[in-house]
Amino acid sequence: MPKAVSIMHMSTRVLLVVLLSVFLFPFGTVDTQRAYATSGSMNIDDAQAAFNSSEEALTYAKERLKSITDDFDQLSSEIDQLQSQIDELSVQVLDAQQAMLDGRTSLSNTVIQDYRNGSTSALLSVLLGSSDWIDFTRNMDYVGNIIDYQTEEIATQKELKDQFTKSSEKLTVQKNEQEAKLQELNQKREEASSVVDQAAAELQENSQELENLRKQASSFIWKGKEGTPYVDPNANTTNRDPVVSDNQPVVPDTGGNNNNNNGNNGGTSSNQGWKTGIASAYGGSSDPNTPNPGTTSNGSVCNDYSTGVAIPLAWGDAEWARLKGRTVEIKYNGMTVYGTVNDRGGMGGGSRVLDLQPGIFKAFGYNTCMAWGLRTVSYRFL
Repeated sequence: MPKAVSIMHMSTRVLLVVLLSVFLFPFGTVDTQRAYATSGSMNIDDAQAAFNSSEEALTYAKERLKSITDDFDQLSSEIDQLQSQIDELSVQVLDAQQAMLDGRTSLSNTVIQDYRNGSTSALLSVLLGSSDWIDFTRNMDYVGNIIDYQTEEIATQKELKDQFTKSSEKLTVQKNEQEAKLQELNQKREEASSVVDQAAAELQENSQELENLRKQASSFIWKGKEGTPYVDPNANTTNRDPVVSDNQPVVPDTGGNNNNNNGNNGGTSSNQGWKTGIASAYGGSSDPNTPNPGTTSNGSVCNDYSTGVAIPLAWGDAEWARLKGRTVEIKYNGMTVYGTVNDRGGMGGGSRVLDLQPGIFKAFGYNTCMAWGLRTVSYRFL
């Protein structure tokens, strides 16, 4: 075969091979096709994996929130039961405290009367003035009865104090248990928020389901009893001027109340619900700016013997509705006194957390509003 023809035939074969290659593999070589196919499959798999991850995250969050909800409901029920017990014990403590304070006043009056009348020397004179043995015996019986009466008064006062102490201790145990459960409740809320945050991190975008989970997590708060911000229309102690100015030095509490407290306002958290703050005094005959007797914001009487407590107007109506009628436990100088929230006042725009009526500051050993002045106390609402 001529050389030219041979070259032509070879060129034809090469061309046919190229054409067949293009026809049979229009999208490139087998390796190229496999690369395209693998790439497409990976994109689909990644999208599916992301979808599955989001669904799993939502499913897990829903299951965890359901479990947390069950725990929250159980804790709330236990806290409610404890609050009912605390309310009952608070009444007992307030009654025991009042009986103890009345007994203290009676015993004090007896001692003062004995001192003024010189009872010891008078009784001795009665005995020495006996005319005969029969008269002496009669006078001894008389003196003995007086001494027995005084001894009984002292014993009764001791019994009243013991009863108050026992009731107070029971109340403290119940309140501490409730505070511990409230801390558990707060931990459940934090756990719920963490679960939702983790779910949100797995999702590409926010969804209505995620928003619902957020609302559910934020609802884990014990609300307690709901009240109303009602104020008695006859109240005349609310808009009062303070007995002492804010410029007066605040006397610190040096009585060893170790509650690990911080701050001086109603929003300061501390150990077992305790807070610290400045307490002032008002009401009764030593307050020139408040009617005596006066009518408090909830309609109670404010006078020289009342054991009510006022909170700042600055705390707002919602806080007044929540705390009105609640018992407040107050510690100062190593002593504990209980009062009832029944009034509101300016109180330095909220720089003072409690305003104490005479029955309270007298129980701490101070006779007038000025004598009490401004003092740092520890307190918690029961």
